[in-house]
Amino acid sequence: MAKNRKSISALIDDYETSGKLTTEEAQALRNAPQWVISFSDIASLLGGAVIFVGLVWIVIALIQDLSQEAIDAALFIASAATAALAYWLIKKGGRIAVLGECVVAVSTTAFAIGIGVLLDIWSVHEDYIVIIAALTALIIGIAVSFRTAFIGTILIVAATQPFMAGIISEYLSDTSAAPLVFVLSGTALIWYSQRNIGLQFVARGAGAVSIMFAAIGFSTWDNSIWHPIVGLVIAALLFAFGASQLHLEIVAVGGFSFTVSTGVLAGRLFDSTLAQGISVIGVGALIVFTSIAVSRRGNAVT
Repeated sequence: MAKNRKSISALIDDYETSGKLTTEEAQALRNAPQWVISFSDIASLLGGAVIFVGLVWIVIALIQDLSQEAIDAALFIASAATAALAYWLIKKGGRIAVLGECVVAVSTTAFAIGIGVLLDIWSVHEDYIVIIAALTALIIGIAVSFRTAFIGTILIVAATQPFMAGIISEYLSDTSAAPLVFVLSGTALIWYSQRNIGLQFVARGAGAVSIMFAAIGFSTWDNSIWHPIVGLVIAALLFAFGASQLHLEIVAVGGFSFTVSTGVLAGRLFDSTLAQGISVIGVGALIVFTSIAVSRRGNAVT
């Protein structure tokens, strides 16, 4: 856990008391918003999203009467053209770079779909088409994530789940281990969010939600006791990591997963609804008392 860490408010109070900050400076810091997004930035993002939809619409209109081979060729040409346009826009910098990143999404989508259509022409199995197309978008997302403000992270998050779903469908369909695959994808997203990328909280949140689905899905799989126990362990680890790093989105998701898994385990252990409720309360009380004990040792999370 984070040991002896102070909140921003406490640090400001300390600096003000020690004379490092004047009263006016300290008050200005307290009143400053955590996030500031200008109207022009919001408008740029909205405009880029609308342009993305429009470009996809145009591509669909142009290729709907073509043969599968011609459609595939058009997708690759469109991908190359939009990639060049995106590079030019991003290189110009400023707010125009936001539009460039939206065009990157168009280029990546066209290329991934083109790969999928090409594999379909070659009569590749459907699950492998999903896996390879998603992996293509994932690799592109990783490649651009360190050079872009947001689109690299969005591509990674959007491509990871179809990639894992394809693996589950091909190799782990109808097996109890299937939900656990999302522990891997969620852990990978959270780990990658620690890198120097944009929208880190999006990757963290998506990773936490993936692990949540894994914990709850595995807990409710079959009518056994050990499944919810494993789910509890997964949820507890997620919660503990979020608390140690002070990531509230992970704490919230981990806490919800732990609560659900606790309820599932209580339902498997006891037939009485009253006993189930008492056991859940007991687990909650144990968590509270443990956190108090840890706090008194100087490891409080602020």
